[in-house]
Amino acid sequence: MTVGRPSKYKPEFCDLVLPFMERGYSTTALAGHLGVARSTVYLWMEEQAAFSDAVKEGMAASAIWWEDRLRAIAMGEEGNAASAIFGLKNRASADWRDKSEVDNTSSDGSMTPVTKIERVIVKANG
Repeated sequence: MTVGRPSKYKPEFCDLVLPFMERGYSTTALAGHLGVARSTVYLWMEEQAAFSDAVKEGMAASAIWWEDRLRAIAMGEEGNAASAIFGLKNRASADWRDKSEVDNTSSDGSMTPVTKIERVIVKANG
């Protein structure tokens, strides 16, 4: 039996997550709000299904907040579009990441052959 510090987790934390994160806050900010480390929030998400669901819902709500900010800026309101994009890339990276794909297949669908490159060092006599 392992002995450790008792958990600070309380089921009522689930009710605090959405109202906090729907204002655009991150998981790290949530941890600060709850008075714990970010790693503790992730541990609780592994151990408590209801808390995990609440945080996932909160993350989606946070992304909505940031998308609303970006849309408002695009429509002419004051704000910093780069900050909003940065917020979205960090909160909704599956939808807002910069993505580069390299296709290594030839036009017939086969893999492009690898060319052997050699480096030869020649000593000059003299």
